[in-house]
Amino acid sequence: MKKIIFLDIDGVLATPDFLKDGQWALNPEKQELLGKVLLETDAEIVLSSSWRYSTLEETKKHMESEGFLFNNKLIGVTIRAYQWLEKGTGIHLSIPRGVEIKQWLDTHIHSNNGKDWERKKLGKDFNYIILDDDSDMLLEHKDNFIRTDGNIGLTIENVKEAIKILNKKN
Repeated sequence: MKKIIFLDIDGVLATPDFLKDGQWALNPEKQELLGKVLLETDAEIVLSSSWRYSTLEETKKHMESEGFLFNNKLIGVTIRAYQWLEKGTGIHLSIPRGVEIKQWLDTHIHSNNGKDWERKKLGKDFNYIILDDDSDMLLEHKDNFIRTDGNIGLTIENVKEAIKILNKKN
């Protein structure tokens, strides 16, 4: 079974008590907690954070330069779904992160049975979690969403919940 972590960085792995050049940086303790989830579940990571770039290659290069320990588990990035309403004015329409995650799932969780493309089934063919400190997810994500406290980041309680969801079988 494929297991995916949609990962935000700020408020999950980067916390206000760990700074680099005055900016939030990857906290080694939070990375160690993420490592426990990866070890217990063999999950892969899709970056849904503002730390992502347009391509996986650019994102991996950036994350490596920031000291991210799990580039070998990084398999994708979500799209940046926003629309500029008036060019040159800076006015734009923000799309909830949950929509970006849904788009990734809709375009990546499928298989070719030899004739037609079919969507794989949650809990049977794949499981996922969303680790994020913001709440802009979709209702369909409620059982897979683990909201962190942005001031604290990932906790051992979050880790236990993540492992439980990712290792759950229907």
